[in-house]
Amino acid sequence: MADASLGAAAVRAIESFAAATRDACALCAPLGATLAFAGVRGGMTILHGSQGCATYIRRYAISHFREPLDAASSGFGEEAAVFGGRDNLRAAFDNVVSQYRPEFVGIATTCLAETIGENAASVRAALADLAAEGGPLVAAASTPSYRGDQREGFRAATRAIVEAACPPSEAVPASSPRPLAALAPGEAVGPIAVFPAMLSPADLRELKRLFLAFGLEAVLVSDISDTLDGGPWKGEGRLLPRGGTGVESLRGLSKARYAIELGAAVEDAASGAAYLAAAFGTERISLPLPLGVEATDRLLGELSRLSGKPIPEGLRAERERLVDSYVDAHKAVFGARALIYGDPDLRDGLSALCAEVGMRVLQAVDGGRGFAEIEAAAEDAAAAGEGADLLIGNSKGYKAAKKLGLPLVRVGFPIHDRFGGQRIGTLGYRGTQELFDRIANAIIEKRQEESDVGYTYF
Repeated sequence: MADASLGAAAVRAIESFAAATRDACALCAPLGATLAFAGVRGGMTILHGSQGCATYIRRYAISHFREPLDAASSGFGEEAAVFGGRDNLRAAFDNVVSQYRPEFVGIATTCLAETIGENAASVRAALADLAAEGGPLVAAASTPSYRGDQREGFRAATRAIVEAACPPSEAVPASSPRPLAALAPGEAVGPIAVFPAMLSPADLRELKRLFLAFGLEAVLVSDISDTLDGGPWKGEGRLLPRGGTGVESLRGLSKARYAIELGAAVEDAASGAAYLAAAFGTERISLPLPLGVEATDRLLGELSRLSGKPIPEGLRAERERLVDSYVDAHKAVFGARALIYGDPDLRDGLSALCAEVGMRVLQAVDGGRGFAEIEAAAEDAAAAGEGADLLIGNSKGYKAAKKLGLPLVRVGFPIHDRFGGQRIGTLGYRGTQELFDRIANAIIEKRQEESDVGYTYF
């Protein structure tokens, strides 16, 4: 009897462990930082830690973007782990500068480096005499994965970028920020600092299009729209991709009047917009991702306010087409039940979109480790006679979708099992239109497959 009891306990422990470790190749903080650093023109990343971290991150990102992505490593071994990796870091920095001639070097710490106390502050101290005037701009971010995921790493890196480009020595005291005088008639707004979430290149291009529609210059911190979604390099002899936000544009953000931060709420300590606001008196504007009609209306209303210009007719026409599509597909999507997962920025935007079109969100979880929770929510809903209709999130949910017998609408990062993840749009009226059509058609396809008749007209 004791043996049987012990066996049952062991089985429960194994099942619990399996649920907790499913898709354990999680999105780590240094990965998010690497993607942020990749959006600076002529930029190169150094991961302060073991070679395995750099290899994993390169492979993971390349399988989504289908583009080359270089990331150097300070190459921790046993000796560095015991006695410190300062010498390794200096050697890595020298090698990167001599071989790549970068305009920018972003350094992200990994778990191993942080565990022995080598954080961003110690990295800056170690390179203080090497990052001389005339060399590349250097930014360092503390990004151990045991303290956060890819979103935290991305936000930490974007703040590190603006801190390096606009150092505190140029700032006014936080207690007396520079007052923003009203714009004179006809005076240009100037560049606007824009801190997007971890968005696809397609969505970053859409953001820039929306700003340009109002005659505004958006300086994205950062911009991977070309660096990780460009053309072939054959025969060009380049070591770094084209595109990205230029260092001079980043340095100019100390004079920016406005900083727009997109996505879920960001703590001040991790916010580049908060840094600019505290140091330079920049007006910080926090908005959700412009996903859906209401959220896009909010962004465009803000851009209209800042520019003093009405919303262009072309954008109004896009809005009308999107609203019309909501009406057209209402009978297909109304009441449909969705399971949503992903980082909070995208998750919140997707949840708002579902509510906007009359769908129900059964469960919305963070990251890529909550699939057992998603499956439990689906089973509870089915037991109550209200089974889920689809999952919305990245490709890490494929196994859960297959187990539940539900369609998966792939969006976000990473998408490893399909091509074109970097070209999936979700933002603005156009991106929402693309996503909404995919959601509606996934629901219809599931109903067709389950129908005995197999109807062809909806």
